[in-house]
Amino acid sequence: MKKKIIFWLLLPAVMLFTYSCKKTKIESQICLHNSSIDYLKRWAVVYTQTDNYDDQGHLLKSIIVYPNGYFQINSDFTYNLFSDGVPINGKWNINENCQFVLNPNTNNERRFSVTQLSVDSLTILQSINYTKITEHYAAFTCPNYSSLEYKWDSAFTLQTSYSIDTLYQAKYTYPGGYYKFNADASYSLLTADMQTSQSGTWGIAQPGCLLVLDRNKPNETSYDVQKLTADSLTIWRKDTAARINYLQHYVRHK
Repeated sequence: MKKKIIFWLLLPAVMLFTYSCKKTKIESQICLHNSSIDYLKRWAVVYTQTDNYDDQGHLLKSIIVYPNGYFQINSDFTYNLFSDGVPINGKWNINENCQFVLNPNTNNERRFSVTQLSVDSLTILQSINYTKITEHYAAFTCPNYSSLEYKWDSAFTLQTSYSIDTLYQAKYTYPGGYYKFNADASYSLLTADMQTSQSGTWGIAQPGCLLVLDRNKPNETSYDVQKLTADSLTIWRKDTAARINYLQHYVRHK
């Protein structure tokens, strides 16, 4: 009888200990409301990992991809996302569960846990049924003048028409020609298909690390620098009048 009494007295303690152990398995997350780190900036895409599990929690498959692009979080609760395609714009917020939410209260809503945040890194996790998608970002480095001061030959352009909520009629064009950015902040442009040339001034503007041609002039044009390597340059611009996105690819002249 005494053993039974001891068993029933110990049972709640054992259950509490077991529950505490299970509770620690809940994924921790960082609440951006309380963060002292400035996350309102542009983050470069490093890689995305997708893990698929069975209903017992066993990992079935893991896939890692390395897309080009960036994720820009703006202070006005908007964001800009570019990842191997046309940039996507939307809104964000932080909900009552400290989740980082993109496109809240829409059909495209996506909820993330912030699992890592430092001055130079950001990691967010999205769980969908038995799938976990982890997106890794690093601090974005703006191009400097010396990295652009070359002649860049046009390779191709991805031209995409758009309406209010959709993209359509994507097509590749091969206009030829080149951009030449000089150290004295001048540039020259030749468009081979139109047989036209143009010259003026160029620079890099903030926010957004924009490549700006002929600033403060009637023909001012700005480009979003999507990718810059030692031998390639990708820039993007939106023609709001024609409702066309232009993703222009160049290679460094040899």
